[in-house]
Amino acid sequence: MSKGMRKKIAVLLAAVMASAGLSACGGNAGADGGQDAESKTETKTDEAKTDSEKEGSGEEITIRLLTRMSGADSGTKLKEEVLQEFQEKYPDITIQDESTNDSNSFTNQFKTDIASGNVADIIQWPGISIMKEYADTGVFLDLTDLIAETPDIKDNVDSTLLDMMELSSVGTEGTYALPINNQMEVFYYNKELFQKAGIEKAPETWDEFYDVCDKLKESGVTPWVVGASNAWRVVHIQTGLLYKMCGVEKAKELGGRKAKWTDEDVVETIAFIQDLADRGIFGEDYLGLDYETEKAMFVSGQTAMSFDGSWRIAELKDMEDNVGVFRMPYFTDREEFKDNDIAYPSQLELGGHLKDEPEKLKYVWELASMFASKETQQRYAYDCGNIPVRNDVELETDKMSPLLADLLTIKENDVKVWGSDAWAYDTVAVLEDIVGEAFIGALTGMTADEAAEQIQSRLEAAGSGQ
Repeated sequence: MSKGMRKKIAVLLAAVMASAGLSACGGNAGADGGQDAESKTETKTDEAKTDSEKEGSGEEITIRLLTRMSGADSGTKLKEEVLQEFQEKYPDITIQDESTNDSNSFTNQFKTDIASGNVADIIQWPGISIMKEYADTGVFLDLTDLIAETPDIKDNVDSTLLDMMELSSVGTEGTYALPINNQMEVFYYNKELFQKAGIEKAPETWDEFYDVCDKLKESGVTPWVVGASNAWRVVHIQTGLLYKMCGVEKAKELGGRKAKWTDEDVVETIAFIQDLADRGIFGEDYLGLDYETEKAMFVSGQTAMSFDGSWRIAELKDMEDNVGVFRMPYFTDREEFKDNDIAYPSQLELGGHLKDEPEKLKYVWELASMFASKETQQRYAYDCGNIPVRNDVELETDKMSPLLADLLTIKENDVKVWGSDAWAYDTVAVLEDIVGEAFIGALTGMTADEAAEQIQSRLEAAGSGQ
């Protein structure tokens, strides 16, 4: 803050215990757990100014945030640093931070804001196509023009991540969010177990993967344990397979109802998971194991591989020298999809009301863009282990986990197209549960065709959502 500037600073903190599915630095992950804290911060000025002095200073402007970066979330400190930097530049603007790391509190506050007509200026609403409802009703602002008019964002933020925020596949034109951090999903493997089994390199194709699994089983190790009692673990595998078999565009076609879950190539992904199980790759008791047990078995060396997000890096710190990473293998007869991979970005939306407040919008967009700046993205990598959403961030490997360094090398050299969970492109919010139940059914007696038909019929019964 500027010297001589008299401030009133009120900070209200309320600690809340809750579980939330968040990744490092405010992202979206499939894991559970964590403490919550809800914070509300206001900063105001007492100094009187003339109208000419107020113009362009931001005085009498309040920017309200409702994000998930709060309390125990590892992005909280970084968020506070960004807010402080913004406040130092614009000391007359009031920052009202109502962020909460508790998913229920966040959702309840968001829905209450909509009902009262008092939507926050910056929101961190998760999901892709479930943004459609709020885009269509004006709750969220179309950022297309803002992005186009901001060269630092347009030219440097990963274009495929920006494309994920564009909703034309579900019938709504426009880009309604700005990605601020990213996670990717890869195989982690135990180097020592690979060496003992005589495996010289990580597999790149599925044929090589099968050979690796055979050698691991011969050495007495379960190749790849999946905590399938948490159905989302299987859902993530299917998404990865879908992208390697059909490409990211297939997920968008499913979401836009231009394709069906009963299409032959989608059914093939379900059958492939069944084949992996039948080969004994998942072990014998995987259906009764949960995610936490799956992780513990990898750490203890009871299984050699784990397919998981980059949010796992922090948990593997104590054994990172013995862990390597590789992408989901590709199919040699479908090399055109070799460079398609799963991404889990976290994003910021702006309140739709800002279209009628151009002066305020200027400041709100500048603040939101700071989370995607080159400097902030560097800190996301160093402090949180996240993959930058920009293509121009230079990082020093000795300042980060070697696993993150390996992931960044993969991202730089091999990934060209990002896609989120296949179900995330549909506007039916319960589709994740529908898909998960069907995939578990496919592993407990249903055929792949029956599982696909169950998904499609329940999806149609749930309504188009469009």
